[in-house]
Order: sequence, then C-alpha cells, then structure tokens
Amino acid sequence: MTEKESWNGRKLYCYMCGHFWTVRNDKRPRTCPRCRSSRYDVPVRREHKCTYCGHTWILESIDDKCPECGHAFSMFSDSRVCHCNQCDHEWLPRTDKTPERCPRCDSHEWNEKKMNQFLCKRCGFVWRNKVDNPKKCPNCFSTKWNELTFKLQCKRCGHKWMTNNPQGSEGIKVCPSCKSPKWNETPSIKICGRCGAAYVPQKKNRRCPNCSEEYRESSVTSYHCSFCHTDWTSASTETPMCPKCGLPVSRTSKEALKGSVTLWESGEFKLTYTDLYSFGCVYLWKDDHPENAMALEHLLSRSNINLSALISRISDPRHDTFWKELAEYMYAHRDDYRANIPYFKMRLGLNDSMAEILALHFSGFCPEVISIRLSRPLKDIRREFDLIMKAYDDKGIVVNDSIFTEDPIAMYESMDD
Repeated sequence: MTEKESWNGRKLYCYMCGHFWTVRNDKRPRTCPRCRSSRYDVPVRREHKCTYCGHTWILESIDDKCPECGHAFSMFSDSRVCHCNQCDHEWLPRTDKTPERCPRCDSHEWNEKKMNQFLCKRCGFVWRNKVDNPKKCPNCFSTKWNELTFKLQCKRCGHKWMTNNPQGSEGIKVCPSCKSPKWNETPSIKICGRCGAAYVPQKKNRRCPNCSEEYRESSVTSYHCSFCHTDWTSASTETPMCPKCGLPVSRTSKEALKGSVTLWESGEFKLTYTDLYSFGCVYLWKDDHPENAMALEHLLSRSNINLSALISRISDPRHDTFWKELAEYMYAHRDDYRANIPYFKMRLGLNDSMAEILALHFSGFCPEVISIRLSRPLKDIRREFDLIMKAYDDKGIVVNDSIFTEDPIAMYESMDD
C-alpha cells in the first residue's frame, strides 16, 4: 500500500507488544498507539501462545499458523474470542454467553467439529456432512456418488447415460440405446443437388442414397468487401483482394454459414442446421435474424427420435406440424439465455457485452451467428471470446467440452463452495 492510499479501516498488529487495532484516519500510523514503537509492523521472532490449543512457538510472520493445531495466528488478545470451525471466522461476542450461531455463516455448529464437504460425481451436488463417508447423495440418492463417472450423450439419438469407464468417452464403442458406433461424431447433413433428398455423407460412400449423385464441396466462395461493399466470388484458397479497392477481405459471418442446411421454412420463419466447430446445432431464423439455437442432441432427446427419423422429416410436408411446433417453442424461449447474464457477470467478472456473448454461446450460438445477431464484426466477437477464456483461467474453471454436463452453471457454482 502506498502513502497516497487511504489507511482508514485497515487492521494492524504490533509485533512489539501484541496490540491489535483499527486505523481511523487516512494516513499510515507512525507508531503503535499502545507501546509507541515505530517498528510495530516489522515481524520479530518472538514466542506466541496459540489461542486455541495453548501451544507455544516462535512467531515469524503475521501469517503464521500454529504448528500444533493448524489455526492461523489470531490478532485477538481477548480470551473471549470465538472461532467458527465451519468458516474460520473470528469475532468477539457482545456478552459473556456462548453465541448461538456464527455471525458470518450463520451455523449453529460453529463450535463443533468442522463438517466435511462432499461433491457427488453423479449429479454435481455439493453438500456438507458430519460423517466421513456418506452412504448416498442427498440430491440424486446415488450410492455410487463418490465413484469416478462421466455423463455422456449420443449425438445420433440424444440418449444420455453414465459410465465409469476410466477412458471416459474414448472407452465407449457404441451408444447403448441406438447402437451407433458414431455416437460421439457430429453428423454432417447435406441436401442432394439433384433430387433434393437430405442425407448424411459417409466417409467411404458420399453418394446420395436416393439418386446416387456424388456430393462435392463447392470450391467457389462468395465475398463482400466491408469497405467499398463490392460483392464477388473466388475459387482461391488464399485470402482474396477486393477487385475494386484492393483491400484484403475475409469471409463474412453469413458466408461462413453457407454450408447450413435448411430443415424447414414457412413465411418469415426458418430452421437451419450447421455442424460448424464439430457442434451440431439447429438455428431458428426470423427474417434472416437468428432468434434461438438448440443443440442437435437436445432436439433428438426432446423429440424422442434418432438422427435417421429427423432426416426423414426434412422438407417433408407431412411433418410440417413437427417443425412448426419446434419453431414456436424456440421462438417463445428466444430470450431465456438472458437469465444467465447476471450470473456470468458475477462469477467471471465479465462486462455486459462479454456476459451476453457467453450466455448466447451457452444456448448453442457459434461466433458467426452471434456476430449476425448482435450486428458486430466477427473479429470483435472472437476477441471477446479470448477475454472470456482468460476469465475462466483466472477463476480456475477448466473448460472441457468432451464431457456432457446437464447443468454446467450449477457445476461452476459448486466450485465456489
């Protein structure tokens, strides 16, 4: 702390006489108010008796802990000092009676043995208990709450299940529900350019199963210059130069979504599917504005169908009611993501902009769609994502997208306990 900063309210301890006091002015005290020593803040090697167990040791720092019981050095010299064994808070009671509860954590067991904290590896619930080894989780009632388990979800049928395989998702060969060996691979849905049938191209056979037309990736890309607003196409794999103003131009957010498949369209509403970043997601659009997003696995699980059944319903008038109800549901819940914004601001210390971007991403939005929704350049969105990831690192939160989590926000909250 510098001389320019206020010292008012700071708690100080005199190493010379053991006096503890609170500063009541803005300047740094020159001497201890009790012994008048000017070296009150210089640690000295002196004996100190632990307030809790009575052990005596040589105090070298104000941060020293008792080598016998582990309690931190107490700056209270009053024998009436109380210590909460649950949250380690210290206070002086107003009366000589034993306090009923701790003023910080409100625990009635403040003077009892510290309760153990447990984390259920099945559902993520965190709780405290006096016993050393609880028989079951009080939230999901699992007797295997302490076993190493992983929660997985099939990307082909949406089925969720638990596994204690030490290899996690790598050790699972097939989905236990649909038996698909590609349960953890994000499907790429294509529309045949000849007959219009929807299908999933295979690595060995990329032909349409309906007309045998071979699927080919388009080698021509459309570009738009944000400086002079010139539109053109190019087959070059390098970053092209605008033919009018000569500036280098990168693909726009809408062009990055060029490979999206239209699942259903009616009037101003449209449902599309994209597998960008190996994440299958269904987007709801209203007049070319992205309103909501839903992970493919969630859609399959919610509708209780598998991937083959979903593909058979694409562009099929007989299933118009299915798509219409999905669109209505997603539109009705288009603003649900906002409920997480205050939490992200508090938990990760994000500003309003970054908190909204992360909340949209949790709903399924990829950076390109977030760019369109917020009408901001894609490079700005990516820069915000870099800052968000730094905030995760600063808070000690490990991001692992390979493990399915039912409620990741609840898991992050449990890390604060």
